[in-house]
Amino acid sequence: MNIKKFAKSISGKEYGTPQFTKEEIQIAKNNKWVIVYGASDDLMELDGYIHDETEVYDGGIVHIQLPYNHESGSVIGGGVVGNYGLQNVMSIIAKWCEDKDSDGNVISWTYDTSVPHEEFNIFEDGEIYCRGIVFAAD
Repeated sequence: MNIKKFAKSISGKEYGTPQFTKEEIQIAKNNKWVIVYGASDDLMELDGYIHDETEVYDGGIVHIQLPYNHESGSVIGGGVVGNYGLQNVMSIIAKWCEDKDSDGNVISWTYDTSVPHEEFNIFEDGEIYCRGIVFAAD
C-alpha cells in the first residue's frame, strides 16, 4: 500500500476516540508515516510513526522533530518540539476554522505544510470536521 491509498483508506471516518484502528496505526508505523489530525477545539494529534499531541488553540505553527540516527542512517522516534536549533525539524500550520469545503461549510481543522503529504477527511454529523494529512517521516 502506498501513502495515497492509505490516506484514502482512512478518509471518511466519523470523529471519535480512538480515531484509527490498531491495524491502521500499525500500517503507518511500519511505513514510517505520520497521521496528523485535529481533536476537540485545541489539539493537534500525531499518530502512526510518531505518537504525540500538542495544544494549538485557535491554530498556530507546530514544529516536529524527525530525529535522524547518523550511525544507522534511519529516522528514530520524533515529536513536537519548540526549539528551532534542532536538526530535522519540519513545520505544520494548524488552521482553526480558516478553510471551507466545496459547499462553503467551515472546516474546524486543516493543515498546511511544505512537506509532501496526502489529505484525508474526518466527519462530524455529516460535515467535514478535519482535513488531516499523512506524510512520510523519512
